[in-house]
Amino acid sequence: MRIAKFVPFGLAVVSLAAFTAAALAQSAPASDEKWYSVALSDNEEAFVNTNTVQAVGTQMQVRVKENYFAPRESAKKGKTYQSARTEYRVDCAARKVAMLETRAYSGSDLAGEVVQKGSRNEKNLIWMDAPRATVFGEILDYTCKQKPAG
Repeated sequence: MRIAKFVPFGLAVVSLAAFTAAALAQSAPASDEKWYSVALSDNEEAFVNTNTVQAVGTQMQVRVKENYFAPRESAKKGKTYQSARTEYRVDCAARKVAMLETRAYSGSDLAGEVVQKGSRNEKNLIWMDAPRATVFGEILDYTCKQKPAG
């Protein structure tokens, strides 16, 4: 005979709340993020989080914040966003970047509600050219300069 363990409802709610708070704390932007401006265009300014630059095999990965000077239309009807936080994979040799994950925020500097988000897995990355003197090019140039020797 198997006896089910009884967990009082209040304790279960507290446990769930603690788990949810811990998960949110891990996904929230950290206060120790160090953003370095790497590109400025007529439409946006891009910043690299210097703490996130890392080698992944022969490629690099980096987190980027983009502030847009005018609101952009979201995929959600009637919503706009003014900033985005994107995790990019960078191929220094081929001068290409691919988006791994992105979140668009209603306000500047990643403030406000998340109005859209998206992600791709490693097998389905869409690689985009990163020509010199473009926002992607400047993100790539900065990230690739951080590449560890060897």
